[in-house]
Amino acid sequence: MTNCGSCGKTIADDMRFCPYCGQPVAAEEMERFEPSKGEVITAVAHPARIEGRTGTFALAFTHERVLFARLDDVISDKAKEDLLRSGIFLPGSMAGANVSRFYEMSPSEVLAEDQGNFHLDNSDVDSVRLAYDSDEGGRYVVTIRTGDGRIVLTLPYDRYCRDLLFRQYEGRVTW
Repeated sequence: MTNCGSCGKTIADDMRFCPYCGQPVAAEEMERFEPSKGEVITAVAHPARIEGRTGTFALAFTHERVLFARLDDVISDKAKEDLLRSGIFLPGSMAGANVSRFYEMSPSEVLAEDQGNFHLDNSDVDSVRLAYDSDEGGRYVVTIRTGDGRIVLTLPYDRYCRDLLFRQYEGRVTW
């Protein structure tokens, strides 16, 4: 038994509120939420293939830029990819493609993870062209134009990837 910090009455240890005064019981073990400081990864889209580069990438989105992070081998079998997108994971099938780790990393850690990783600032993007390619069950072909040239990549044909691009490059996306 403990005492209420407000009214001083005796209450049970497992109570969250005092039944006499209604005040919350001060819990020392309660974790305080502290918002992240600085640039934070808000979303991840994968798998992406970039024209002119080898390997498969994940796109990690922040409010200021998009990080292109190289992934290890990604399953090429269409049925396994569909299972992965629906959230069904096969044991040992994608040990290298754990993209949820990017949410816990800072953008600088993502860029340092592999020498093939790079980023593209939102302010550098002039336009984004989104097209549909019906090969292999359908996918988006994304052409990002910057002052320095262009980047062409493919993403899975799903609403999540499309909405991320529209949100990131508001007003600059055409199809």
